[in-house]
Amino acid sequence: MKNHSFSVKQDIEFGVGIVEKLGEYIQRLHGTRVLLVSDPGLVKAGITGRVEKIIGAAGYPCVTFTDVEPDPGCWVVEKVVKIIVEEKVDCVVAVGGGSSMDTAKSAALVGYSGKRLQDFWGYYLPVEHDPIPVIAIPTTAGTGSEVTRNTVITDENKYKMVILNDKMLPQVALLDPELITTLPAGVAASTGMDALIHAVECYMSDLATPFSDSVAEKAMELIGPALPRFVANRADIDAASDMIMGSTLAGITLSLCLPNQAHALSHPLTGFYHVPHGLANAMLFPTTMEFNALADRGKYKKVYNLLRREHAYTENFETEMLIDYLVKLNEKLGLPKNLSEMGIGEEHLEEMIVDAQKTKIWEHCPRLTTPEDMRRLYLKTMYRGTPKEKEIK
Repeated sequence: MKNHSFSVKQDIEFGVGIVEKLGEYIQRLHGTRVLLVSDPGLVKAGITGRVEKIIGAAGYPCVTFTDVEPDPGCWVVEKVVKIIVEEKVDCVVAVGGGSSMDTAKSAALVGYSGKRLQDFWGYYLPVEHDPIPVIAIPTTAGTGSEVTRNTVITDENKYKMVILNDKMLPQVALLDPELITTLPAGVAASTGMDALIHAVECYMSDLATPFSDSVAEKAMELIGPALPRFVANRADIDAASDMIMGSTLAGITLSLCLPNQAHALSHPLTGFYHVPHGLANAMLFPTTMEFNALADRGKYKKVYNLLRREHAYTENFETEMLIDYLVKLNEKLGLPKNLSEMGIGEEHLEEMIVDAQKTKIWEHCPRLTTPEDMRRLYLKTMYRGTPKEKEIK
């Protein structure tokens, strides 16, 4: 067993209606002026207003920012930082999916430092100041950002900036399954696949440890059976509970490991085509898992059986069984068959290959991946299930 270390420095509470305890946590963090970061969809769903009332009833002044964009840019973070400074905010509450939480975490990191977000871009750069405390309340079961030490923000050149730092971790995560029951089916499907892919890719990472493996296995065990049920009926509170807990566990593995090729290749798809992060991952995942089969190390069989927990355990396993399962899972969830169905072609292929190479993810993938491999992975994902797929060498 190789040397490794881990820590989980965070308060995590799970339960139906747990969001009502928000005021207690603001008090514990010695907050006096609160910034609530959310998005227009949650305003429409009434969730933002509900959280505002909870904060107000607890006696805290609150200013609300709801202009978070999908896959937010650094310019959005700059707007939030300006509010923090002008309103003298000392506690940030993030309500939403990955976009809201990453925006809030990024703005809280910059805080009163006088710096720009770009100054912190990278992996574990020194941060000499203490960020503003963050309470994260997820309303999707997908990104796991409520328990991760990183954010992903788009820069002016459409590149996805990754900041990985222990000081990015929210102090509190409140997991309320009721808050994800209003998700549209398509969002539930793509974000749910994102959570599943976090667990599987971290399980396959060469940074995986016995601790991260145990967390990833439990995440897969929860998400695998629950995801189709949850997409079919978001009001199923048991399925919602398994999804939000599974997503958070998968997020914890992201703080311990790094994901694989699907994530590295998905970032340019979001940057160039504005494909939602979870959907981009879901499209790439069967292709990258097929590519990594040579470096299986016996884990594919475990993944297959964990995801199909409601079925009898399979001893006679072949790699194709897992790949076929993932392709059919996307189909069952109503996701596109391939990228070409989404109108994505080869016009930005070379730029995406260059862009994808900028991440450190490649250093820890199960299988060495060359730029030519990346080209094939993109092309196979574009044309999966069509005659053109067979032409890709």
